[in-house]
Formats: sequence, C-alpha cells, structure tokens
Amino acid sequence: MTGKDVEQRHEDQLKGGSDAGGVKAYLLHRAKPYLPPWLGVGALGVSGTVGHLVWAGDAAMGIGLTLGSVVLTGATWWAGKTTGPERRLHSAITVAAGSAWFTSAAVFTPSYNGLAVGGTVAALTWNIRQIYRRDPDGVKAIAEGSGLLEKVGLAKAMIQRIKVEPNRVTVPIALEPGEQTNDDVSKALPRIASALDVPTTAVRYLPDPDSARRGELVVVPLDMLADTVRWEEQGPSLPGGSITDPIILGVYDDGSLLTMWLPGEPAVSRNATHVLIAGMTGSGKGDGALNLMTELLSRKDVVVWLNDPKGFQDFRHLLPGIDWATDATGTETMAETILPVIQARTAWLGQHGYRQWCAEASVVQNDPGHSCRTDGTACGCPGMPFLVTWFEEAGVSLSVLGDDAFNNIANLARSGGVALIASLQRASHDQISTTARDAFGTRLCFGVQNATAAGFMLPDSVVDAGAAPERWANRRPGYCYLVTPGVDEDRYSSPGRTRWFTPSANSLMEAVAAWAARNGAKPDPVTAGAAAKVAGKAYTERARHEEQNPDTDEDEETTVSRLDDEDLDIDPREELPPPLPGEEDVPFGQLEGRDLNADQARLVLEEILAEYESAGTMVIGPVDVLKHGERLGRKRGWVSGELQRLIQDGRLAITAKPGRYRIVPAMADA
Repeated sequence: MTGKDVEQRHEDQLKGGSDAGGVKAYLLHRAKPYLPPWLGVGALGVSGTVGHLVWAGDAAMGIGLTLGSVVLTGATWWAGKTTGPERRLHSAITVAAGSAWFTSAAVFTPSYNGLAVGGTVAALTWNIRQIYRRDPDGVKAIAEGSGLLEKVGLAKAMIQRIKVEPNRVTVPIALEPGEQTNDDVSKALPRIASALDVPTTAVRYLPDPDSARRGELVVVPLDMLADTVRWEEQGPSLPGGSITDPIILGVYDDGSLLTMWLPGEPAVSRNATHVLIAGMTGSGKGDGALNLMTELLSRKDVVVWLNDPKGFQDFRHLLPGIDWATDATGTETMAETILPVIQARTAWLGQHGYRQWCAEASVVQNDPGHSCRTDGTACGCPGMPFLVTWFEEAGVSLSVLGDDAFNNIANLARSGGVALIASLQRASHDQISTTARDAFGTRLCFGVQNATAAGFMLPDSVVDAGAAPERWANRRPGYCYLVTPGVDEDRYSSPGRTRWFTPSANSLMEAVAAWAARNGAKPDPVTAGAAAKVAGKAYTERARHEEQNPDTDEDEETTVSRLDDEDLDIDPREELPPPLPGEEDVPFGQLEGRDLNADQARLVLEEILAEYESAGTMVIGPVDVLKHGERLGRKRGWVSGELQRLIQDGRLAITAKPGRYRIVPAMADA
C-alpha cells in the first residue's frame, strides 16, 4: 500500500468503534491484566483510612498490627519457596511495605502522599513483571531442586545449565550412556507435564541429531494463545510488501511470531514450498486459510488462482483481488491449465538465467545478466509475478481429478515460481496420494480427531517431540502446528494460533481485495498466454469480481446488443434471402437425433463441444456428451470413437484421468 493508503487505514481504524461503549470495552479488555496491583493500592488506601477512624491513637492496636505485619511478611516469604528468588523477594517486600503503611495509617495519620508515590512504584513494578511474566521460575526450581527426572523415571539423567527466557525454559539433558535413549524422554513427556502441572502440549523434547542420549527439554509455562487475537485489529502484516518477505499467520505459545515463506532463498538455504492445510470441522482451518490468503493478496508481486467447490463461502469478500476463481464446475479446467503454465514459466525463467523464481524475476528485465537476447543487451521483457494455485476443500477436487492429480504439479511447480496450496479436512491416503502429500514441504495442521490423522500431517520426529493436535481437536479453534522451510526445526513441535476472523473483519477484507485489484500484480504475458491456450474462454473471459461502482444506479437497466459487430446493420424484420444453389437440402433448425446421418451427427458433436467451451467447461468425457444424446441419436460406443477421432484431429487432448478429455480452444494456435 502507498503511504496515503496506510494513513487512511489508520484513520479508519481510529474512527471505527469510536462510540463510548466500544472504547470502554476495548480499554477494559487491554487493561484487565494490569489492574490487580492498582486495585490493591486503592484497597489499601481505603482500609487504612477506615482503620484510622477506628484505631487512631490506640497503642495496643499498634503493637498488634506491627506483629501482624511481621507474621504476614514471613508467611509470604514461606509461601514463595517454590518460586524463584526474585519473585519471592519481590512479594515479601511488597507485603512488608503495604502492611507497614497500613499500620502507620491506622494508628497515626495516613500519609496519602507516601501511598501515592510508594503505591504507584509498587504497582508499576508488578505491571513490569506482568509484561515479562512467563513464570519460568517455578519450572526452573522444580527442574533443579525437586528431583524432576527422578519422578518421571529418568533418575540417572544429568541436567546441565538451564536457560531461562521469557515464557520459555530450556533444560539440556544428558542421559545415562547405554541405559537410556532420547526415546525414553519422549515417552516420559506426559509425566513431565504432570510433574510441572502444565498442559501436555507445553512440554517438548528436542533430541540432539548428533547424539542418541542428549537433547533439550523445552517447557512453556504460560499459554499465550488463550487470548484470542482478532485479525481486524492488525490486518495484513506487510501491506505492499513482497511475497519474498515473511508471511505472518499468528503467534506461537511463547509469544513469537508464527512465520512462513513460499518462495525459496538460496542465500539462506531455504527451499521453495507448497502448503498442505488440514484440520477437522471446527478446528479453525477456515480462519487459518483466510490469514494466509489475506497475506498473499496484500503483497505486490503475487497472483492467486483459486478453486473452491464450496462456492467461495469463506473467500467471498476477497474475490475482487483473486485473478481467477472457479467453483466445482471449473476444477478440472484449472487443474489441466496449471501444468502447461508451469512449463511455460519454467522455460521463460531459464531463458532469462534464473534457476528458480526470485523477486528480480517479477520486474521488467532491464538487467543484461537476465536477458533472453543473445547479444548481451537487456531484453526489457515484462516481469513474471509469483503464482499461487489454491485448491480449497481439495478432498472434493481430488475425488474428481483422482488422488494423484497433484503429483506432476507439485513436483514441477516450485522451479517455475508456482506454489500449490491444498486445504482439506483429513490428509489420509484415500484423500491424497502419499507421493503428492510428500511434495508439500509446508504442513499447517490444526486440531484433528486422533493421532492417526496427526501422523498424516506431521513428521514422526515432530510427534515424538511432543506435538499432539488431537489433544485439543476442535475445542481450541485456531491452534495449530507449522512445519515449514526457513523455520528452526525446534519450532515444529511448538503450538501456534492463527488470528480470528469475525463479521467485523469483512470490510477490511474487502479493502485488501480492492487494493489487490488496483495495485496488485497482474498475470504476465507468458502465464496468461499459456492459460488461454489451454483453458480458452474459461480463462480469457473469467469472471471479474469488480467492485460495485457507487456512481452507477443499480436499478438502471442497460441494453446490450448480442449481435456481432458485422451484423449490427441487419434488419430483423427483413425477409431472409433465397437459398443459394446447393443449399436447398441443408436442414434448418435441429433435427431429431435418429434422423441424423454420420456427418450431421459429427456437426452436432462439434456444436456440443463449442457450447461446453463457451460455458468455460474445458474438460469433458463421454458421459457429458451423452447428456445431449437426444440431439445426437448415438450410443456411447459411437461417442467414444468420435472423441478418439477428435484427439487425433487435435480438437481434444488426453488428461491425467482416464476417460476425461480437455477441449483444445479453437483459437489456441492463434
């Protein structure tokens, strides 16, 4: 987005929900975690004032209150023995100072200035702790001094230097040589979580790849995912950025960003990747997909093609920013188009000296080092944006295409600057072939029904490290695991959470789509030409989900001529000219199928193909032709034979699925 767009967005956000109720609710929601210390200071002031009215000048009560303060401070110190020394000391000092002020206020005169200064300082110190509050102290204390490993059956293991970070404790472990292995720790993770009194998903074990008995136990005491974050509060992470910049989907349970990339980057040894999204109904998979889609549409150098058998139920507000969107009727057409497009893009990249797609390939080729000319001068060819092909509810699509339909696409697409994204509820072998599934380098796994379903999505090493999406199933929408290139492998077993889309997000989604339609990348000539050659009108006349023009009256009717330009001067009331010699026997109108000879039946078959092509249905089979059987007056055997003849004539092409044929557009060669 331009600076003006960003300023306008900020202004809209400030104006949005500016009523008193909305502001109060927002401020209260943000302030709630930090209110308890301030409420404590206020309660101390009120109780001290009341105590002064009752016990002012009472020496005996002063002695009693003093002793009570000592006992209360000692009890606080004793109760904090299971926490870290910093927390224990902070708590004791706070209680001692508060009880001392109360005693002085009750027996003598309340010092409100002292309360204002001291109470403010005390409350702020606790707010600061709240900001950094991850409570690793208790975990560290248990690990170091309470025999944690003995409790879980790993008594002979040695704990090395513990590393404490905000909301993350890393415990290096060296197991007994010859008696214990890393598998023993993986099996003990539920017992370790029980000993620490944390959720099972909060404990992970990361084996050392160079050792069978060493690794790191990672504990995240505080689940930072419990507070749901609305997408509309932040919107896209980098509007106007490049697809080579990180894509932000949400946060991990320790507060760090849930990040991924699609293109590769040789400088950091990161491979290009495809994305497989899976999760059971109610797991938040739809919101996760919207997070990813809005990130894509807000980048300047990416084009998105979408196939959605659900009829764009989730993506309706984003359609204006999507270059090509098809429903269930266009699944085969889009799938058949992608592979030739990949081949055309790969050839272009090779001609311009790119071994894989990068940001430089998306701009005009003014660099002589990336020229397709043989004389060494810059060619000035238009750039090639990154292409994302998205199959929503891919289980439905694969039931039409065949479970191995993605094999060739997935294997070839990455080198051509194409990313394949497939979303489905369960990535089992009866939904998608194992070969195709293994080609998806990125797995975004939401809650699933059981460990078997989790195994379809997550590598064994990630499951062994503690990842278990079946533990929350659909009870925690948005919780997920992300396995992707470019992210440290020790993050793979860390749960994250994508942001939540509510009805109030619709207007911002529409703004993202409008920006993409105006300022986003457009298909380059190579991609568009290859798509048109395969899909014909299904691509060249694809639906344009344009914004509603506010200056146009929706009720105004516009008459559009359906005649070709050369026929505009024909008077429909004029009598038809007499037939020319030799045309007297040509039938006018539609004959009954049984009255057609072979040549006439072939003409009708051509008409049927032309009708399918005009409607954008570019993949057909005998069953589709036989829907017009009354017009043909022919049986399946004749139709199958004629389709084979049309393949030889170049009017049809064989597809990956037996019995299905792609219509070659009539103007493909042109």
